[in-house]
Amino acid sequence: MMKTVLLTSAAAVALLIGGSAQAAAPGASALGARGNGQAAVHHAPPKGSQVLYDQNSGTGSDGFFSQTLSSYPQYDEYLADDFPVPKGQTWKVSEVDVGGFYYVESGPASSVNVYFWKNKKDLPNGKKALVSCLNVTPTAGLDTGAFQITLPKKCAKKASFAGGKKGTTYWVSVQANMTGELTSGYWAWDIVSVHNNQAAGDWYGGSVETLEPSCNTSFQTMDYCTGTTTDLSFELMGTSKK
Repeated sequence: MMKTVLLTSAAAVALLIGGSAQAAAPGASALGARGNGQAAVHHAPPKGSQVLYDQNSGTGSDGFFSQTLSSYPQYDEYLADDFPVPKGQTWKVSEVDVGGFYYVESGPASSVNVYFWKNKKDLPNGKKALVSCLNVTPTAGLDTGAFQITLPKKCAKKASFAGGKKGTTYWVSVQANMTGELTSGYWAWDIVSVHNNQAAGDWYGGSVETLEPSCNTSFQTMDYCTGTTTDLSFELMGTSKK
Protein backbone atom coordinates (compact mmCIF):
# COMPACT_ATOMS: atom_id res chain seq x y z
CA MET A 1 0.00 0.00 0.00
CA MET A 2 1.33 3.44 -0.91
CA LYS A 3 2.07 5.85 1.91
CA THR A 4 3.08 9.51 2.07
CA VAL A 5 6.72 10.25 2.93
CA LEU A 6 7.20 13.59 4.67
CA LEU A 7 10.28 15.66 5.40
CA THR A 8 11.66 14.74 8.79
CA SER A 9 13.75 15.93 11.70
CA ALA A 10 16.88 14.20 12.97
CA ALA A 11 14.91 12.85 15.93
CA ALA A 12 12.30 11.32 13.66
CA VAL A 13 15.02 9.64 11.61
CA ALA A 14 16.48 8.10 14.74
CA LEU A 15 13.06 6.79 15.75
CA LEU A 16 12.49 5.26 12.34
CA ILE A 17 15.79 3.45 12.31
CA GLY A 18 15.91 2.31 15.91
CA GLY A 19 18.97 1.39 17.95
CA SER A 20 21.75 3.69 19.08
CA ALA A 21 24.32 2.88 16.37
CA GLN A 22 21.94 2.55 13.45
CA ALA A 23 20.23 5.79 14.45
CA ALA A 24 23.25 7.56 12.94
CA ALA A 25 22.26 6.56 9.42
CA PRO A 26 19.39 8.55 7.88
CA GLY A 27 19.54 6.44 4.74
CA ALA A 28 17.37 3.83 6.41
CA SER A 29 14.44 5.73 4.98
CA ALA A 30 14.05 7.80 1.83
CA LEU A 31 12.85 10.73 3.88
CA GLY A 32 14.23 14.14 3.02
CA ALA A 33 15.97 16.63 5.26
CA ARG A 34 14.92 20.04 6.50
CA GLY A 35 17.71 22.37 7.52
CA ASN A 36 19.02 25.90 7.56
CA GLY A 37 21.68 25.59 4.92
CA GLN A 38 23.19 27.46 2.02
CA ALA A 39 20.81 28.64 -0.69
CA ALA A 40 21.75 28.14 -4.32
CA VAL A 41 24.73 30.25 -5.39
CA HIS A 42 25.12 31.85 -8.81
CA HIS A 43 28.26 33.31 -10.32
CA ALA A 44 29.36 34.59 -13.71
CA PRO A 45 30.38 31.83 -16.14
CA PRO A 46 34.12 31.37 -16.58
CA LYS A 47 35.64 33.12 -19.60
CA GLY A 48 34.71 31.37 -22.83
CA SER A 49 31.72 29.54 -21.33
CA GLN A 50 28.04 30.28 -20.79
CA VAL A 51 25.08 29.11 -18.76
CA LEU A 52 23.64 26.17 -20.66
CA TYR A 53 20.83 25.24 -18.29
CA ASP A 54 19.67 26.74 -15.00
CA GLN A 55 17.19 25.56 -12.39
CA ASN A 56 19.53 26.37 -9.51
CA SER A 57 16.96 28.01 -7.27
CA GLY A 58 17.05 25.96 -4.08
CA THR A 59 16.56 27.70 -0.75
CA GLY A 60 18.82 25.51 1.36
CA SER A 61 15.89 24.56 3.58
CA ASP A 62 14.48 21.34 2.09
CA GLY A 63 16.24 18.53 0.25
CA PHE A 64 16.82 14.83 -0.27
CA PHE A 65 20.00 12.88 0.44
CA SER A 66 22.35 12.06 -2.45
CA GLN A 67 25.56 10.66 -1.01
CA THR A 68 27.94 7.86 -0.23
CA LEU A 69 28.55 7.11 3.44
CA SER A 70 31.85 5.37 4.16
CA SER A 71 30.58 4.40 7.62
CA TYR A 72 27.24 3.11 6.26
CA PRO A 73 27.67 1.98 2.61
CA GLN A 74 24.41 0.07 2.86
CA TYR A 75 22.69 3.46 2.73
CA ASP A 76 24.47 4.80 -0.37
CA GLU A 77 22.17 6.54 -2.84
CA TYR A 78 22.14 9.04 -5.65
CA LEU A 79 19.55 11.30 -7.19
CA ALA A 80 19.37 12.59 -10.75
CA ASP A 81 17.57 15.30 -12.69
CA ASP A 82 17.13 15.84 -16.41
CA PHE A 83 18.11 18.59 -18.83
CA PRO A 84 17.08 18.96 -22.49
CA VAL A 85 19.65 19.78 -25.16
CA PRO A 86 17.88 21.66 -27.99
CA LYS A 87 17.81 20.19 -31.47
CA GLY A 88 20.81 20.98 -33.61
CA GLN A 89 22.99 21.94 -30.63
CA THR A 90 25.85 20.17 -28.91
CA TRP A 91 26.61 21.12 -25.32
CA LYS A 92 30.01 20.63 -23.76
CA VAL A 93 29.58 20.83 -20.00
CA SER A 94 32.57 22.06 -17.99
CA GLU A 95 30.88 22.97 -14.69
CA VAL A 96 27.97 21.72 -12.59
CA ASP A 97 26.69 23.86 -9.71
CA VAL A 98 24.14 22.61 -7.19
CA GLY A 99 22.21 23.96 -4.23
CA GLY A 100 22.52 21.83 -1.11
CA PHE A 101 23.22 21.74 2.59
CA TYR A 102 24.75 19.63 5.31
CA TYR A 103 22.47 17.86 7.75
CA VAL A 104 23.06 16.94 11.44
CA GLU A 105 26.73 17.98 11.23
CA SER A 106 28.35 20.76 9.18
CA GLY A 107 30.41 18.63 6.79
CA PRO A 108 32.48 18.97 4.85
CA ALA A 109 32.22 16.33 2.14
CA SER A 110 35.56 14.81 1.21
CA SER A 111 34.69 15.21 -2.49
CA VAL A 112 31.78 14.73 -4.90
CA ASN A 113 30.89 12.42 -7.76
CA VAL A 114 29.21 13.70 -10.93
CA TYR A 115 27.49 11.36 -13.38
CA PHE A 116 25.71 11.96 -16.67
CA TRP A 117 23.18 9.43 -17.97
CA LYS A 118 21.23 8.70 -21.12
CA ASN A 119 17.46 9.06 -20.98
CA LYS A 120 15.35 5.89 -21.07
CA LYS A 121 11.59 6.16 -20.78
CA ASP A 122 11.88 9.48 -18.91
CA LEU A 123 14.33 8.05 -16.37
CA PRO A 124 18.12 7.89 -16.22
CA ASN A 125 19.54 4.77 -17.84
CA GLY A 126 21.47 3.77 -14.75
CA LYS A 127 23.10 0.65 -16.15
CA LYS A 128 26.08 2.61 -17.42
CA ALA A 129 26.85 6.30 -17.03
CA LEU A 130 27.80 8.26 -20.12
CA VAL A 131 30.34 10.17 -18.04
CA SER A 132 31.61 9.49 -14.50
CA CYS A 133 33.65 12.14 -12.69
CA LEU A 134 34.63 10.60 -9.36
CA ASN A 135 36.16 12.14 -6.24
CA VAL A 136 36.12 15.70 -7.57
CA THR A 137 36.97 18.52 -5.17
CA PRO A 138 34.50 21.38 -5.75
CA THR A 139 35.98 24.73 -6.72
CA ALA A 140 33.82 26.31 -4.02
CA GLY A 141 31.14 25.31 -1.53
CA LEU A 142 32.72 22.49 0.46
CA ASP A 143 32.17 24.60 3.55
CA THR A 144 28.47 25.24 2.83
CA GLY A 145 27.17 22.27 0.82
CA ALA A 146 26.20 24.44 -2.20
CA PHE A 147 28.81 23.10 -4.61
CA GLN A 148 30.50 24.78 -7.57
CA ILE A 149 31.99 21.82 -9.42
CA THR A 150 34.49 22.36 -12.22
CA LEU A 151 34.81 19.07 -14.08
CA PRO A 152 38.35 17.72 -14.43
CA LYS A 153 39.66 18.10 -18.00
CA LYS A 154 39.52 14.37 -18.66
CA CYS A 155 35.84 14.24 -17.72
CA ALA A 156 34.96 17.55 -19.36
CA LYS A 157 36.24 16.22 -22.69
CA LYS A 158 33.69 13.41 -22.46
CA ALA A 159 30.83 15.60 -21.24
CA SER A 160 29.53 16.40 -24.73
CA PHE A 161 25.80 16.05 -25.34
CA ALA A 162 24.15 16.34 -28.75
CA GLY A 163 20.57 17.48 -29.18
CA GLY A 164 20.14 15.67 -32.46
CA LYS A 165 17.34 16.45 -34.91
CA LYS A 166 14.56 16.64 -32.33
CA GLY A 167 16.31 17.60 -29.11
CA THR A 168 17.57 15.06 -26.58
CA THR A 169 17.12 14.64 -22.83
CA TYR A 170 20.01 13.72 -20.55
CA TRP A 171 20.35 13.35 -16.78
CA VAL A 172 22.91 14.52 -14.22
CA SER A 173 23.66 13.19 -10.73
CA VAL A 174 25.68 14.87 -8.00
CA GLN A 175 26.65 12.73 -5.02
CA ALA A 176 28.60 13.91 -1.98
CA ASN A 177 31.18 11.58 -0.45
CA MET A 178 30.53 11.67 3.30
CA THR A 179 31.42 9.56 6.34
CA GLY A 180 28.45 9.69 8.72
CA GLU A 181 26.67 11.48 11.54
CA LEU A 182 29.49 11.44 14.09
CA THR A 183 31.94 13.04 11.66
CA SER A 184 30.76 14.86 8.54
CA GLY A 185 27.01 14.49 8.89
CA TYR A 186 25.05 14.09 5.66
CA TRP A 187 24.47 16.04 2.45
CA ALA A 188 21.04 16.93 1.03
CA TRP A 189 20.41 18.22 -2.48
CA ASP A 190 18.02 21.21 -2.55
CA ILE A 191 14.59 20.55 -4.04
CA VAL A 192 12.82 22.91 -6.46
CA SER A 193 9.58 22.89 -8.43
CA VAL A 194 9.42 20.46 -11.33
CA HIS A 195 11.01 21.37 -14.68
CA ASN A 196 10.71 18.86 -17.54
CA ASN A 197 10.63 15.35 -15.98
CA GLN A 198 10.55 15.08 -12.21
CA ALA A 199 13.75 14.00 -10.46
CA ALA A 200 14.64 10.35 -9.91
CA GLY A 201 16.49 8.37 -7.26
CA ASP A 202 18.32 5.07 -6.87
CA TRP A 203 18.89 3.93 -3.26
CA TYR A 204 21.30 1.24 -4.45
CA GLY A 205 22.93 0.57 -1.07
CA GLY A 206 19.96 -1.70 -0.50
CA SER A 207 19.01 -0.77 3.06
CA VAL A 208 17.08 2.43 2.46
CA GLU A 209 13.36 2.19 3.17
CA THR A 210 11.53 3.37 0.05
CA LEU A 211 7.90 3.02 -0.98
CA GLU A 212 8.74 0.40 -3.61
CA PRO A 213 11.48 -2.30 -3.67
CA SER A 214 12.54 -1.38 -7.22
CA CYS A 215 13.80 1.98 -5.88
CA ASN A 216 16.66 0.04 -4.25
CA THR A 217 17.82 -1.49 -7.52
CA SER A 218 17.26 1.10 -10.27
CA PHE A 219 16.33 4.72 -10.88
CA GLN A 220 12.66 5.47 -10.28
CA THR A 221 10.72 8.73 -9.99
CA MET A 222 10.77 10.60 -6.70
CA ASP A 223 7.01 10.36 -6.20
CA TYR A 224 7.11 6.59 -6.78
CA CYS A 225 9.88 6.13 -4.21
CA THR A 226 9.19 8.85 -1.63
CA GLY A 227 5.67 10.13 -2.21
CA THR A 228 7.02 13.60 -3.11
CA THR A 229 7.02 14.96 -6.65
CA THR A 230 10.00 17.26 -6.95
CA ASP A 231 13.03 18.41 -8.91
CA LEU A 232 16.56 19.35 -7.86
CA SER A 233 18.58 22.55 -7.83
CA PHE A 234 21.38 22.61 -10.44
CA GLU A 235 23.02 24.67 -13.16
CA LEU A 236 25.19 23.63 -16.10
CA MET A 237 27.91 25.78 -17.65
CA GLY A 238 30.03 25.20 -20.73
CA THR A 239 29.85 25.85 -24.46
CA SER A 240 27.21 25.29 -27.11
CA LYS A 241 27.74 24.73 -30.83
CA LYS A 242 25.33 24.22 -33.69
